[in-house]
Amino acid sequence: MSAAPKGALPVRLAGPALLLAAAVAVLWFYRVPPLSTALFGLYVALGITLPGTLWWRLLRGGPSWFGGDVAAGLVVGYIGEVFCYVLARLVGAPLLVLVFPLGTVALFAAAPGLRRHLRRDPHAERPTALWVWATTALSGITLVWSVKFFRVYGLSYPANASPDTDSPFHLALVGEAKHHMPMTIPWIQGEPLLYHWFVYPEMAATSWVTGIEPNVLLLRLSMLPMLMAFPVLVALLARRVIGGWWPGVAASAMTLLVLAPNPYQWQLNAFYRDLAFSGFDDGAYLRQTAWTGPTQTFGALLFVPVLLVLADLLQGAGGRRQWVLFAVLLAGVTGGKATYLPLLAAGLALLVLVQRFRHRAALVALGVTVAAIVAAQVLLFGSSSQGTRLAPLTDVATGGIGVTTGFSAGRVPWKLLVLAGLTVLCWAAMWAGIGRLRHPSPALIVMLGIGIAGAAATMLLGQDGDSQRYFLESARPYLCIAAVAGLSRWRVLTVSAVAGVIIIQVVQSLGRDSIPRNGSVRDLVLPYAALALVLGLAYGVTKCRPLRNRHFGHFVILGLLLGFGVNTSVQHFVLIAAESRQSGLRDVVRSPRYISQGTLEAGRWLRDHSSPADLVATNAHCLPFDGRCSNLHFSMTAYSERRMLVEGWGFSTTAHERADELGLWSGAVPYWKPEVLAANDAVFSDPSPENVDVLRNRYRVRWLFVDETQSSVSPRLATFAKFRFRSGVCVVYELPRS
Repeated sequence: MSAAPKGALPVRLAGPALLLAAAVAVLWFYRVPPLSTALFGLYVALGITLPGTLWWRLLRGGPSWFGGDVAAGLVVGYIGEVFCYVLARLVGAPLLVLVFPLGTVALFAAAPGLRRHLRRDPHAERPTALWVWATTALSGITLVWSVKFFRVYGLSYPANASPDTDSPFHLALVGEAKHHMPMTIPWIQGEPLLYHWFVYPEMAATSWVTGIEPNVLLLRLSMLPMLMAFPVLVALLARRVIGGWWPGVAASAMTLLVLAPNPYQWQLNAFYRDLAFSGFDDGAYLRQTAWTGPTQTFGALLFVPVLLVLADLLQGAGGRRQWVLFAVLLAGVTGGKATYLPLLAAGLALLVLVQRFRHRAALVALGVTVAAIVAAQVLLFGSSSQGTRLAPLTDVATGGIGVTTGFSAGRVPWKLLVLAGLTVLCWAAMWAGIGRLRHPSPALIVMLGIGIAGAAATMLLGQDGDSQRYFLESARPYLCIAAVAGLSRWRVLTVSAVAGVIIIQVVQSLGRDSIPRNGSVRDLVLPYAALALVLGLAYGVTKCRPLRNRHFGHFVILGLLLGFGVNTSVQHFVLIAAESRQSGLRDVVRSPRYISQGTLEAGRWLRDHSSPADLVATNAHCLPFDGRCSNLHFSMTAYSERRMLVEGWGFSTTAHERADELGLWSGAVPYWKPEVLAANDAVFSDPSPENVDVLRNRYRVRWLFVDETQSSVSPRLATFAKFRFRSGVCVVYELPRS
């Protein structure tokens, strides 16, 4: 494609500028002042994207589109920022993270051979303005989708009182990254952090540089650049692998919008019926992984450039610099999200087998990937499985993945098999274009391997937090790219897709409007059987003499399947609008409330009047969950940014191990150090000089953080501890020095 004509630049920039203005307006509506948004945007642009883009251009080599450089540069910038911040935090000077952008720009400005990377390459092939607008619109979809999250996750009480269990968990780890390196689990003493934790130093660094509160970053700002860059990178990867600009847009749109066909009337909440960054409602908490699972969002973004570089290497177009870039990106993914490296290894292994061990670049890449997996297991995960185990059809047993929600087959074998079959059918419908793929390139073979591994891992593994689901979610973009590579005849596909939307709406209207909670599998199967009948009839009609064509019938079927999946996505957006009309567009107060009034204010007071080295004790351990007390209470740690002797003890390695031993959900595991818990709670329920001495001298506790709605607190506590601050039902005391 030739360079754009004169005057095209303003047209190209109009779309991104409009999206930026919309983002500022949306964030302002959801309680983020424009000044905070401006500070955040300035840091992301100059402190992360600019240095990352320069390193990307140097190591990738060759002319490339400016927008693609910026999107990939954001990824390289994140990796550089994280590694630089870890070193800066280790030496106790977190603002030294600015050495990364300042040093990079100084180096590229001073070295004559590097200065050309500061300028846009005039010889780079560029897409049309329409293509830029299309990808910008896809990025805008992620902003619209975020509104679903923003409206029910407020920044202050009472709108912040009903989060899912994951958000306080992530916020506590951001606070830990702000003040400590190496990181440990802050809500309980003596537990190492064996986790993919790189996203937390990223947000901690941003908080130090901009002064923006961690909860604002976690719940409003930090995920937006990742979400918006993701569709652009997927489109560029598809363009690189398939060829042509518009297949890239199709692959990106399919990743976001073509979901599991849903022929039911009841509300859509299932995990696999959301955007590429999934969301679901498990009955107690609303979850939207794009925001409540920042590790997945971060890992998803980091992984796309890995395959961009790998595609060059597999074609023999890369040199030493590209291998260095591949290793750097892989290092970032290693701590970004644990699911990606095993999937990449599976994809490369498939290519090696197909090529009969003769593809040298694939063998080298596989070796590097396996080395990264081993390093991650030793350095990041401590050889722990974190509760992941071989447990076939766990997802099906806990909710019917990809098929429905609210219906569980339990462990009845024949019901499990029926639901598993429907699940595979839904997956096949989403990526049916793969069946038309002919002579795939090495990169496409890797993507097929990633998809196969993702589906297999999701079906065969289990984890008490259902984290096995992230394997298929991680593979989704690459299955979509492979599916688009098998498609053509877009006019036929488009017309058939519209027909598919209409047909599935008709099937929905004819079915029942309530979930078959009595275990009736027939009510689940019949709507899909009706869709299959429609597909069969459509294929038969296309074989009639007037329409007979070698491939026409195939593309009609593929188009209908696309329409079935797009219908699900459209219904999601309709649902967002309906929910907003019913309960409001922002600061929606839900129940039950899991965070007490005053937790945020008391936590920040404690943070501002204590040292990061101070240890805190709290009487709050219980988070109500399904009518029982769970150990997933993290909000005191989250808002105070201080380490606790023991608040909750869930989401820890020991909790997962104990859950496996006892056959329990990890959130219900009792604390394995009862003497510590007893000493902690005795100060609140029965304060005495002896109890205070134990907490202060043996466990080195300096502060008490009290939630008066939790376990009983003796009115004599103020006799033995100094009252310092109250907000709502939360009180902060300081223990006197011995």
